[in-house]
Amino acid sequence: MPNLFIIGAAKAGTTALYDYLAQHPQVFLSRVKEPMFFSREEYYARGLDWYQDVYFEGAEDYTVRAEATPHYLYWSEKVAPRIKKVYGESPVKFIVAFRDPVSRAYSWYWNMVREGREDLDFDEALRAEEYRLKQNRNELYQLGSMVYGYAAGSRYASLLQPYLELFSPESFFFVFQDDLKSRVNETCEEIFEFLGIESSTQINTSNSNPAAMPRSRLLHKTLRQRSLFKEVIKPLMPSRVRRSLKSKMLQVNLKDAPYVPLDPKLAHELRLSYRIEIEELEKIAGRELSSWKAE
Repeated sequence: MPNLFIIGAAKAGTTALYDYLAQHPQVFLSRVKEPMFFSREEYYARGLDWYQDVYFEGAEDYTVRAEATPHYLYWSEKVAPRIKKVYGESPVKFIVAFRDPVSRAYSWYWNMVREGREDLDFDEALRAEEYRLKQNRNELYQLGSMVYGYAAGSRYASLLQPYLELFSPESFFFVFQDDLKSRVNETCEEIFEFLGIESSTQINTSNSNPAAMPRSRLLHKTLRQRSLFKEVIKPLMPSRVRRSLKSKMLQVNLKDAPYVPLDPKLAHELRLSYRIEIEELEKIAGRELSSWKAE
């Protein structure tokens, strides 16, 4: 079983963390970055043996065994108790990545646009967010989905609370996306020390998850969503081969596409709404975050 969870936040550097940790010889990463076992009801119902066999086969000789599912922070209300139930008093650690809450919300919006799951403009999506989350609550809960959760996914202090109530402060390492860009080697060294593994390991850095849009939306949608064709070929092709082929096709189909700049007035309004959350996170993480606050 894993003894480390990178639990989010989405679009705050979890892919980079996964890639950096994967380079360390004492770390085993799940074969799929985001297993979503503890957040998706269908997967959780399959049990721990299925989870371990599918994602952590061959991990027993590694000091650190990890996965990175940002949905675990967003759905902390159900995931934190599930992890606690499994591990009890056994040691388990968490890495939580943070990013300016406004830019994270906007980045997640464009991620949903790219996936073909969002048709509204950002300001319209924010106005509709509370209603959509309420109306689709059951489906989103079952899937452990973060669709529509733009503003909600940036309320870090509130989302962290279920974890903080169940696990000791020593179980957490808080990392900020800015550090993963400006002082990546030092940050990785601190993370390795937190994990109790060789801290001098050198890491090759790169932009692991750049802003991009699909060249063909139809191909992207076909690869990402379930279909009868995919169900038919599943028994004919090993799962590892399928995952590798899907990943390569998705990557080839993407093109660099920087986001349209966020409207400053809308950004200011959104930033004002996060003030209390930011102040609470400052206390939790022990870090001054004035650059995130609205004047």
